[in-house]
Amino acid sequence: MRIPIRNRGTRPLQIFVELQCDQFEVPVDGEAIVRLADGRPHSIDVDDEGITIWDEGGDASVEVISNTEKRIDDALMLARVWLHRLGAEDEASLIDSAVEKFETGIGYFAARDDVFRAFHAGFSGEDNLSQEEQILVECWRAGATAARLNDAARSAQSFPELGAAPFDTNTAQSAFKRALGDGS
Repeated sequence: MRIPIRNRGTRPLQIFVELQCDQFEVPVDGEAIVRLADGRPHSIDVDDEGITIWDEGGDASVEVISNTEKRIDDALMLARVWLHRLGAEDEASLIDSAVEKFETGIGYFAARDDVFRAFHAGFSGEDNLSQEEQILVECWRAGATAARLNDAARSAQSFPELGAAPFDTNTAQSAFKRALGDGS
């Protein structure tokens, strides 16, 4: 089970994981992803001091993600939304499947970063031969499909409310640049 905990407060949020005696600090506007084993007893207590997670199985994990790391989530969300709007639901689902596959092994942020970079390489027309994981090759293909659909939308002027094709908008372009570390 994966539980996102967002800190919308005005001070850092403390998360305590009992049995392991681990403590994590979530910065203001940051987020933590808590993973608990399915089928095992656990509880979550919230008070003014923070959040205490009781994990009887002793294998809970917490990954703290800062606000700046959320840039990957923003870019992936835009990619998935526009794939759906362009009729490429299978490609959007593939991105979700790839993230789920990698997340338990390499973590929340790293999984999304790998998937987005593969998607963006396909979208940008970069060579995908260096990809070893088949699912990342599929993410590259999803990006290539997004580029083709974006070109078709540009030619057909399918999105007059945007004044551009979906991935040509300033919103999409700046989100992609931030995700790649090329912008603030």
